[in-house]
Amino acid sequence: MNHPMPWLKYADAGDIDNDVVDFDKMNVESPGGEHLGVADGFILDADTGRPYYVVVDSGGWFKSKHFLLPVGHVRLDQDDDGEALVTSLTRDRIDRFPGFDRKLFEKMSDSDLKRFNDETCAACTIEGVVVTYNSAEPLTAAWNRSDFHYPDWWSAEPTRPDRMGATAVTKGAEYHSESKSGAASREQVTAKADDLSDVSPHFDGRAQPGDVIGIETGGERTEIGDTSDDENKRRQAAQKNASKQS
Repeated sequence: MNHPMPWLKYADAGDIDNDVVDFDKMNVESPGGEHLGVADGFILDADTGRPYYVVVDSGGWFKSKHFLLPVGHVRLDQDDDGEALVTSLTRDRIDRFPGFDRKLFEKMSDSDLKRFNDETCAACTIEGVVVTYNSAEPLTAAWNRSDFHYPDWWSAEPTRPDRMGATAVTKGAEYHSESKSGAASREQVTAKADDLSDVSPHFDGRAQPGDVIGIETGGERTEIGDTSDDENKRRQAAQKNASKQS
């Protein structure tokens, strides 16, 4: 079925592509080393791959089979005993979390998720501190809370073959996520006036339509179907025109 929030998705821990860490069934522990369950998956931003929650299989002690740990309260512990995800929250705090059902998650509306986020974040606060959230606050505001701080142990970021070509995956491309407004950052490639042998640094030797390929040449832009040879010829023509005008 289509999720009411298509930008949000559940990703199985075994499907997370990370060359360093294998999250599948990784132990999840309290600050004191108490076993809280195992990593079952993650709740991600489907567009950027940013994680918001660790989905933990409680093993039966929690009110539901799974519970969600906000990633801002989780660190990766690597020692002689192996790897584990360690939360800053005690079992008593987690016991106050709302229950989580993956099947119901697929049907959650924005208001449902906002209520879930607010209840979870409130349970994460310091003992004795009462926290309430504005009911009129938009859902997107929650992701800026420290509870969802981007973890330094997360390096599994999606590639963009539609932007970089089929070789993006094999060449280990670095992908900088688009903002929520959809405005993507573009690479600017400076064409050296004294060296016309430079080829496009983009994947497959081709820039993408609309990319800026020349600062000194007046910011010429590529067209659909341009090859690297076309780009070099365009640079040469632009540079000749620029020298005539000077």
